[in-house]
Amino acid sequence: MPRTRTRTARTDQPRLPGLNGNGAGPGDSAFTLNRAEPVHRWVPWIAGFSSSFVDDILDRVPVAEGRVPTVLDPLAGVGTTLVQAMRKGWNAAGFEINPYAALACRAKLRIASYDLPALREAADALASYVAERSEAESAVPRSTPPQGFRSREPFFSPSIERQVLFAMDFIADVPDETTADFLRVALGATMVGYSNYSYEPSLGRRVCAGKEPILEADVGAILRAKLEAMCDDVEQWQASAVAAPEAQVHLESYLADACPVAPNSVDALITSPPYLNNYHYPRNTRPHLYWLGLVAAPKDMKHLEHESFGKFWQTVRAGPEVELEVDDAELHEQIAALRDRHRDRGVYGGHGWANYAATYFNDCDRFCARTAELMRPGGLVVIVIGNNIVQGIEFRTDEILARLAARHGLQCTDIHRVRRKRTGSSIINSSVRVGKAGKRVELYESAVELTQAAVRQAAARVPSRSAA
Repeated sequence: MPRTRTRTARTDQPRLPGLNGNGAGPGDSAFTLNRAEPVHRWVPWIAGFSSSFVDDILDRVPVAEGRVPTVLDPLAGVGTTLVQAMRKGWNAAGFEINPYAALACRAKLRIASYDLPALREAADALASYVAERSEAESAVPRSTPPQGFRSREPFFSPSIERQVLFAMDFIADVPDETTADFLRVALGATMVGYSNYSYEPSLGRRVCAGKEPILEADVGAILRAKLEAMCDDVEQWQASAVAAPEAQVHLESYLADACPVAPNSVDALITSPPYLNNYHYPRNTRPHLYWLGLVAAPKDMKHLEHESFGKFWQTVRAGPEVELEVDDAELHEQIAALRDRHRDRGVYGGHGWANYAATYFNDCDRFCARTAELMRPGGLVVIVIGNNIVQGIEFRTDEILARLAARHGLQCTDIHRVRRKRTGSSIINSSVRVGKAGKRVELYESAVELTQAAVRQAAARVPSRSAA
């Protein structure tokens, strides 16, 4: 394939908001910008784009006169890409296997059809119910803590847990499932904030982050404030008079054998797959999944782990050797070198990590194959991905992804270096990535831009990912 070009920001350009040596995380520009944005602020999410980044890409999508474009996010998360497509009056489709993320995404996609007075009435009634029942010493919640949920210390203090259970009682009695889901999103979005856990950036005990436990909180008041903000966003959206497009999120894997999206039907695909860094998204939403009744037992979590894009090191490390199914000599050499590292460490050495890397890139190849089937000729694909260090070996995942895409007829028009994440030996030589790299390595993020090779459109310039 033609050599891809990597575009890097010139030193005379303004620094991107949030660009610093500490890298990406819950405090970076992507996370904080979306937390302030209507609709996007409903649910804190550890990864994803800012709405402005998605908008800049959508503005570059070629649109045929008289046809409503379709935008796809195969790893939809809590729906930033889909919401921005809806704002333009375009059709939106997404895939998401995490039931909590899918719940939040589905709630956002219903925004044009909500009965706003009913939502406001339910929000007020929920807050009042929690407050009144909590003040009655003799009141006992019908709901109980999820039996399958385990944590190293109680997730909620006794006082807060009682209030949460009353909230669950109220939601269980709401007859309209759409309204009930709206309330569940608010409960899920706030629960970590009054728990004994926090994101630093992964979910862990507050005490481990040097924070005091939270013993008391007014859960009813917190839910009221959250729901009032969500209702305000619904009101603003409905007042904008944007034509209601077709929008849906599928609670299934994009890589499943059967695909509900028609071939050659997608005008733009914007997404960011999990990186090759073993970040455990299902584990970080475990409280939400259990407390909202979306999973009941550890076996349900196992399903999520095995269906996740690229899986996780823990799921493949101890099995037989995973064969790389991709015809890419350079990648085969890297994985062979990785497998040879630290053989004395067993599954914690190179074998386990090579299994993980092979599984990850096999899924990348399947992703490219499915995407090539669904895209219209000339449609725009933008995939944001970062490089990673595994056992001291750097994998330039953006360049590898571009090579894999070419095997399936997707032409790489550019690779844009959009954000430097972090640098330093503390990342390269961490206990997870045992082994020193031969040189200082910068961890970065890139936007890989693709089109169908059959009809090559002029390359649409993807903006700097000021919040990606």
